[in-house]
Amino acid sequence: MAVEKRNLINSLKNRLIYEQLLNKVSFITLENSDIDDCIKKSLQVLGETLLVSRAYLLPYQQTNINNHFVWISPGIAHEKNILQDISEYFTPWLLNQVKNNKIICFSDIEDIPDQMTKKIILNQRIKSLFIIPLFVKNIYYGCLGFDDWGNYREWLEVDVNFLQSIARILCLAIANDLAKKSMNFERIQYCTMFDGINAGIYVSDIENYKILYANKFIKDIYGREPIGELCYKVLHNKDYPCIFCTNQIIKETKDKPYIWEHYNTFVNKYFEITNMIIRWMDGRDVRFEYMCEMSKYKQVQTELLMEKEAFKLSETKLKKSNEKLQILSQSTITALSELLEQKDSYTASHQTNVANLSCAIAKEMKLPEEQIKGIKVAALLHDIGKIAIPLDILNKPRNLTDNEFNLIKEHVQNGFEVIKTLDFSWPIAKIILQHHERMNGSGYPNGLQNNEILIEAKILAVADTIDAMSSHRPYRPARGLGEAMAEVLKHNNVLYDSEVVKACLSVLMKENKKNKVITQELFQYASNYNEINKINKNIVCYNI
Repeated sequence: MAVEKRNLINSLKNRLIYEQLLNKVSFITLENSDIDDCIKKSLQVLGETLLVSRAYLLPYQQTNINNHFVWISPGIAHEKNILQDISEYFTPWLLNQVKNNKIICFSDIEDIPDQMTKKIILNQRIKSLFIIPLFVKNIYYGCLGFDDWGNYREWLEVDVNFLQSIARILCLAIANDLAKKSMNFERIQYCTMFDGINAGIYVSDIENYKILYANKFIKDIYGREPIGELCYKVLHNKDYPCIFCTNQIIKETKDKPYIWEHYNTFVNKYFEITNMIIRWMDGRDVRFEYMCEMSKYKQVQTELLMEKEAFKLSETKLKKSNEKLQILSQSTITALSELLEQKDSYTASHQTNVANLSCAIAKEMKLPEEQIKGIKVAALLHDIGKIAIPLDILNKPRNLTDNEFNLIKEHVQNGFEVIKTLDFSWPIAKIILQHHERMNGSGYPNGLQNNEILIEAKILAVADTIDAMSSHRPYRPARGLGEAMAEVLKHNNVLYDSEVVKACLSVLMKENKKNKVITQELFQYASNYNEINKINKNIVCYNI
């Protein structure tokens, strides 16, 4: 049963990590216009989260793969150059697999069937390998890979599914960037007009609209020799100048290019068009037009817009997901509490009691509702570190030795280590670590003082003391609520925060008025310190 719960907790933690990772990479690709920066940041996030030795994205370049984008874990020997330009000549099997859209996943490199590939990879000290091909609409863009140099890593089905989604997001970003760059006029403005270029180029008289020059692209796409004909007739099948003609605009801008987009209904294609005035061979000013077909880019852009729309829709799902995460978080808390209860039922019920009192104190102090939620979670888990303490020490019927007490004190650090990897909205791990710190610095583990201690930890400290003293333990009978109140009053503003003590006593007195849980004798015991009326004039000493 314990193993199943532990597996459930690990599964939930892994799913949370991947969902957060997916969101992070999505945000990076949406917020970064520089594709190089986008890939590098994404690889860093992936590498650091997955704890791999190396994460890389290898863009495909004709007959080889180039590793311009590689993230290597700090402390790992820098062997990036070993991977530089692995051509098909050296690893034909490996490249054939990714080009055929096959995921490569080997927990042990020794399992690779191709001996040449195995030898090359083993020479790089790689022990496990995971590579995802990057495809968009059957177009191959490269691959996303991860490897481990020190461990044999098993990649689970959940790893493959989530990382495939992340790979698609990165691939779409690369495809979009390549489409944009293909139409960047700055890259082609120095090109000579020649028939081999895969874009339309023509020159026309700016006054009479006659075409003076057209390249092969224009002739092929419109199916005719256009020189000497009217541009609006050839290009748009119109009998009059186009209402969107840019002649007047480029006359005013002179030598500055004017760039615009147009959907040509005659040939049913999108074009990015660059117009400008140039000097013709006979010395007159003429219209120069460069027409770059962008139908494929528009297709990718449409897909990205759909992705963005889907992302907007996912915001609603994300809200629902957050609700599910809260449920998952509660499930995690419950699972951990039940795990602890199986070992020590007192500690589990103690955590629940401390949570109830802590929340009541926080409400009395008028803390924000969201902060109170965090206090409840921290209180329900504050002694989870005791799961690592032997039961015979936790329930020892006699006084603890110094060594045993020091072992008990380790539960705050143990709890911190268990909880710090869980992604809560509140500083739960830090609160757990500090709940035995005291105002005068006499607490543990770090001897923090006053404002160095979180207010949430100060609240837990008081609630923890009240419940511990008023509960029965194997080594002593219950001291009662009155004695617990007296203990808190005695050390008010020395061990415990005075505002927290004030709120705690107010809560207990209000509760006592309703349920009369404190006897007259115990109340007198607490009142002997003559502190209740001093710290809060609003607290009334009720006769019980």
